[in-house]
Amino acid sequence: MANHINVIGDSYTKFGLKHTSKSTACLPHTIRFFKKHILTPKENSEISNASFIGGTLIHMIVQESLTKKLSLDDVIKSELIQTKIDNYEPNDEKDKKKFEFIVKAAPETAQNHLDNIDDLGQYEWSDEQEQVLWTPPVNTYWLMYIDLIGKLAKDKDPEVLGDLKNKFGTVTLTKTKGWTYTNVKCPDRPFYSDVQQVSLYQKATGLKPFLSYASNCDRKLFTQDNCEDLKQENLDKALKELMIYEIAWEKKLELADGDLDTLAWLCCPDFSDIKKKSFWWTGVAQEQINRLLKHYE
Repeated sequence: MANHINVIGDSYTKFGLKHTSKSTACLPHTIRFFKKHILTPKENSEISNASFIGGTLIHMIVQESLTKKLSLDDVIKSELIQTKIDNYEPNDEKDKKKFEFIVKAAPETAQNHLDNIDDLGQYEWSDEQEQVLWTPPVNTYWLMYIDLIGKLAKDKDPEVLGDLKNKFGTVTLTKTKGWTYTNVKCPDRPFYSDVQQVSLYQKATGLKPFLSYASNCDRKLFTQDNCEDLKQENLDKALKELMIYEIAWEKKLELADGDLDTLAWLCCPDFSDIKKKSFWWTGVAQEQINRLLKHYE
């Protein structure tokens, strides 16, 4: 039998799209339209906030420590990490203070992740492994980068994969104490979007998944041994539901048939969120918002 050749669907290629991802599929459609069709890739990459960059920072610290077998202190003092810290440009004073708190608590947060990973056993770790996966009837492929992949020895096949999830506190300006930062607990059950993420990873690799949650004061490790959500049947269900998100978007691409204005009208923005500068609109320039709104004139 001849091998089946996967071909990206016309609904994607007419808009210049090549692939999807878990994070993209889970975006509200208005935000997905804005990020993928209004902004340039460079503009999209430059929109950020303290939580996002802080999360990337913790990931880097943990991954460097595990893959290069370095102490936490050495990693944090390294040029790689210090440059990441120094280069962050906050959106406002509140964002600046939150990033400062995240950086200050980075040793405790990263150590909690490392303690979680240590509970898994003595693995050799690699990071940011690229994988692709086709899941018909989705008419494009999923692109993913896996946080951690572990094997028991260098000459052994990989056995486990996992994702690092950070829980950051809230920054508040008080009259008596100035800026304060709340300590937060980790969830007793993984967030469902995270289950969907590792369901995709597991399908692509066949490896056993785990989720490591950490804050500055708490940690939780979820595996197939202690978490019902990570059992195979539930991973399969989560992946099917993730595919529904993507197929729903694909239907809009089909209706728009390569026409950006039509796609815009299928993704009406929440003007209240834009005015409030809520989560998705933090750090977005007014010129970029104006570029979006021109499609509704």
